[in-house]
Amino acid sequence: MSPSNRSLRSIRVAVAALAASLALTACSGDDGGDSSDQEKDNLKGVTGTPERGKRLTFAMETEATSINPATVNIAFVNYTLLAYEPLIYRSSDGTLKPALAQEWEMGDGNTSMELELRDGVTFTDGSPVNAAAVKASLEYVRDGQGPNAHLLANVKSIEAEDDDSLTLRLSSPNPMLPEFLTQSYGVGQIISPAGVKAPGQLTADNPSQGAGAYVFDPKKSVPGDHYTYTANPDYYAKDERQHYDEVVIRVIGDQQARVNALATGQIDLATASPDTVDQATSAGAQIVWIPFVWQGLSLIDRDGEVSKPLGDVRVRQAINYAIDRKKITEALLGKYGVPTDTVVMEGGEGWSKEAADRYPYDVDKAKSLMKDAGYEKGFPLKVLSIRFAEIDTMAEAVAPYLAEIGIKAELDHLTDEQSYVQGATDKSYPAMSVGYGAQPMYLLGQGLFLPNAGIFNGFATERKELTDLYDKAAAASGDERDKLNQDMITYLTDEAWFAPVSFGPVLYASRDDLGGVAVSPKAPVATPLDWYNVAK
Repeated sequence: MSPSNRSLRSIRVAVAALAASLALTACSGDDGGDSSDQEKDNLKGVTGTPERGKRLTFAMETEATSINPATVNIAFVNYTLLAYEPLIYRSSDGTLKPALAQEWEMGDGNTSMELELRDGVTFTDGSPVNAAAVKASLEYVRDGQGPNAHLLANVKSIEAEDDDSLTLRLSSPNPMLPEFLTQSYGVGQIISPAGVKAPGQLTADNPSQGAGAYVFDPKKSVPGDHYTYTANPDYYAKDERQHYDEVVIRVIGDQQARVNALATGQIDLATASPDTVDQATSAGAQIVWIPFVWQGLSLIDRDGEVSKPLGDVRVRQAINYAIDRKKITEALLGKYGVPTDTVVMEGGEGWSKEAADRYPYDVDKAKSLMKDAGYEKGFPLKVLSIRFAEIDTMAEAVAPYLAEIGIKAELDHLTDEQSYVQGATDKSYPAMSVGYGAQPMYLLGQGLFLPNAGIFNGFATERKELTDLYDKAAAASGDERDKLNQDMITYLTDEAWFAPVSFGPVLYASRDDLGGVAVSPKAPVATPLDWYNVAK
């Protein structure tokens, strides 16, 4: 079975998120659990009165895949969000705020959305941001071949009611649509009519064609090395999201080189890792971080097609009881890792303390379950892995614990993405070592556990009760949706479809007087439009 291009893109984003601490996928919607324990110092840097600065320079690990919002990969939206204003703005605490749309409302069981646009906003070419322009931009993104076009795939029609009003009608419920139309996903960043008509001009050779806080300046940029954005003089929200005369993104691929550049004042912010954070701290940097990417095993052969023992829920539960998550997390991630029994982080959708405490380390319990299932002597288990983003390291750490209950993990560490995707989808491996970014339940279902989830549900396991919960949650809101999300996570945890071990961090290091660097369970990726110089 040949992996599709979409599958390859999915795994590339998922494992890149772990390696580069980028949230691609990553973002969270309404909170389904108690996030009070997440209100910690690590979530927010310094605050104070913003003072306009001349230049902000921050580092990205990889050059821009595109500077066109319709074709940019989610992991690289920083290259587009500076210049293209979204319909809705997601703040660092996850709150959705007005941007080009001053009001919006979901209706009809999350199958329609009405938007009222802000008056008087123009694109950088002077043309108005009106309903016709927004309609054209959204349709261009939806109908294109970009990696995020599927986020708008169920938008069956867009109607411009008048100059300031639009109605989006959906073919199926989508509670995430307001979130998708923020700056975080690309698809909600609005392109001018001129840009839509001539998309070949939306490259690093030309100025950007949006209505954002900044304008991409090709004359001051060298693609692959640095990208320069100058302040848009006509931007409508200067006090809120335009704190500099110029913003520069530098491409610095090496983690150590990024920390060195921060220490010597060449940049103002960079992602860090547990290996380099002490050096950054010694150089006076402030550190902001949040647990974000879970690592562990996906027990994908839940019906026992290849490995009969995995078809027994008692065996899958035994695997979970057998793993000492605290010890592994401390060894691999130190204080920047969080042990986890579930695939959602505390404060995220579906989280509950009951599910989070489901599998305490208990070898005797694990052995008892193995005996009850008829596998007291154990069995061999082929485990797919990849030598990338520490996915192989996690597999190595888990294997000795499985051996304690008689399961001989036969680890196959592949070296390329395509082979990894192939192994995940051709039913040659009943289990796989994975890294997966925290997501809202609507996206988590599509990417991780629904029958069409692809590489992370390579056996296309389907359970009607789980699918029904998902469909009901997609059409619900408020407390009802929160409860349904928790029910889904409880099901996945009790049925032990996964054996998660740790949440690794998204970790930022910045100069000690850079304000507004903040993350939260609802918005785990910091955005440069929030950062500012603190007035002294």
